[in-house]
Amino acid sequence: MSIETLTFKKDIRQEPLIHEKWSFAKSQTSQYADGIFITGANSYIGCHVFSILQEKWSGKIYLLIRARNEEEAFIKMSEALDTWKLPPIHSENTSIVTGDVCQARFGMHLSAYNEIKRNTGMVLHLAMNPMYNLTYEHFERLWVPELKRMIKFCGDSKHPKSLHYASSYNADFFETDEDFSKLESNAWQSGYAGFKWVANKALKNAFDQHLQGCVYDIPLVLGSLKKGLCPLQYSIWYILDMFLKAKCYIPFEFKIIPVDVLAKVIVHNLFNDKAGKGDRFLRPALKKPVSDKYFGNVATNLLGIKKSNQKLMRDGYKYKEKFDFVFPDTFYPLLERVNRQEAIFPKGFSTSFLPSTMLVFLSNLNKIISKNKAKSN
Repeated sequence: MSIETLTFKKDIRQEPLIHEKWSFAKSQTSQYADGIFITGANSYIGCHVFSILQEKWSGKIYLLIRARNEEEAFIKMSEALDTWKLPPIHSENTSIVTGDVCQARFGMHLSAYNEIKRNTGMVLHLAMNPMYNLTYEHFERLWVPELKRMIKFCGDSKHPKSLHYASSYNADFFETDEDFSKLESNAWQSGYAGFKWVANKALKNAFDQHLQGCVYDIPLVLGSLKKGLCPLQYSIWYILDMFLKAKCYIPFEFKIIPVDVLAKVIVHNLFNDKAGKGDRFLRPALKKPVSDKYFGNVATNLLGIKKSNQKLMRDGYKYKEKFDFVFPDTFYPLLERVNRQEAIFPKGFSTSFLPSTMLVFLSNLNKIISKNKAKSN
């Protein structure tokens, strides 16, 4: 969440891809090829989804990894699975291909590209990390054309595919004229968030023109209750680090989804879609957010920092520009907007097993604290 000089502004509502005219033929996913193509396969979410798919998916599984060669790609995927304590690759149906989604043919050799084009009927698109410091220009230059290529790839009349896209609740921070005017002004209405808003609209437009698929509106993803393992660069840990440095905190609420639950949601909907009954928009989140009261108790009793308010904390914080980027004046209204949204799970997905929000958060926090203690020793 470091800050880049903001020199580029545009009205993302005018992005041409949102209004693109496609000529997709109406089709049923039950008639599509059996294979699945996963971009960003070695990502946090990608590893967990693959872990389930290699046990349940009967068709071919193609994993796209950005690497110099297949040996390096295999090592990257294996190391990622090991990092998150997941089983190694053991499915004979799995093929790893090298490439880069931001290039023509996704950076793949023509033979691999054509094989995937023929043999897959599902695409799970996970290939992008949240980069809050970059302007929208970056995403407009690289990722808008990439998404257009991906939509066209999936809408091919001879080899149609259903496109499942991992979006972010950051897209929901754009509703009013004032929201759009604040593009890039803070961490929540960043260029990344603006692109996710564009992606959601572009995909809805394509779905309205017969493309099959689903957009997943994903909140903060944490590790499972059992493992508590998640990437350290996630926004909540960045914020907690700021609090620790300031020796005080401001309470707030936020919604989460454990990565194992998210992976089950995605796989469940992939199978639903294959049977012709998939959802087009899902918002998987635990029913209760991490409450400001619970967050405050954890901060006080576990981290030993005192409660403050936004103004007092800013007054005592050394890097004012950094603080304002993470905690703008609209911080609380923006979070309230997403916290009040109802969770949406796939048809037939049981939510009775969902873990406690508070226990999931505590499991992750304890794991982070243990790691930091180990490093300091």
